[in-house]
Amino acid sequence: MSQPSPHNAKTTVTAKSLVETRPHARQFNLTSIKKASSAISGLHDSRFRGRGMDYQESRIYQNGDDIRNMDWRVTARTGIAHTKLFQEERERPTYLVVDANDSMRFGTKKQFKSVLASKVAALLGWSSVQQGDRIGIMSFGSNGLHIGKATAGKRGMMGVISHLIKAFDSVGKNQEHHPLDQALKQLRTIIRPGSLVIIVSDFQTLGDESKRHLLQLRKHNDVLAVKVSDPFENQLPLPALYGVQTSQRAKVLNTQLDRTQKAMRERQSRHIQALKDNIIKAGVPLIPIQTSDNWVSTLKNGLTNPALAFSHWLGANG
Repeated sequence: MSQPSPHNAKTTVTAKSLVETRPHARQFNLTSIKKASSAISGLHDSRFRGRGMDYQESRIYQNGDDIRNMDWRVTARTGIAHTKLFQEERERPTYLVVDANDSMRFGTKKQFKSVLASKVAALLGWSSVQQGDRIGIMSFGSNGLHIGKATAGKRGMMGVISHLIKAFDSVGKNQEHHPLDQALKQLRTIIRPGSLVIIVSDFQTLGDESKRHLLQLRKHNDVLAVKVSDPFENQLPLPALYGVQTSQRAKVLNTQLDRTQKAMRERQSRHIQALKDNIIKAGVPLIPIQTSDNWVSTLKNGLTNPALAFSHWLGANG
């Protein structure tokens, strides 16, 4: 495909398209999701943990208090047993982790993957904000890794929208991929326990340590993955000559050749296996969405039953 025009909303992330996802957020309620993990055999359920607990004060220990909440520092200072009291945190941080690698700037149906990913991230961001949660963002790609601090309300969403536009504004100068595992490693250093992590990516650059980092994140947080893709990537196209524009040059893909068809089938098979090994086996629900989909409905149905959504996608593309 040709280089994106700055005024083409199908290939370029715009503030208007991201703001327009806000009304759809009324259809979503992330706190109402009870079971988040897929029902794949051998995986245990992972519940969305809800909001965390903030320390409020310490008081004298009473019979029946949980000994795990003992305030040993105050106890040692006063000589009287004290326990800590906590109150429910009013705002749960939600972090959007968005893939901005060059592979996202591709699409043959309706829109680029980058545009779809940004809309999905914005919609889920609006949903979190309407629930009173703080919203933060991390983007990773050929322009590097960038983090936007979790902030409450409309101000937080304006920061997310600005971040998304900037992340996809230009092709990276170094033309290098930034693997997901590097982003997850950095995320683990800043995230608070009890957060919700939503990863939006095509997962073409998983990295060798993705599964390990996801398992560590899931110990104290809830993690959801949304895979964006294009039909051209999922199903073998008709035998023909296809013009493809990459960030570096234009080239011709000849799917009339047996070796080309074989290479595409093998690549898809390896990609699906990588998703199973690194995402599914880490216990992370994975919702597939294509650029050709009615993406709001697909996302809504996927959140209702991630395992079924992934199973249907495998049946169509595996």
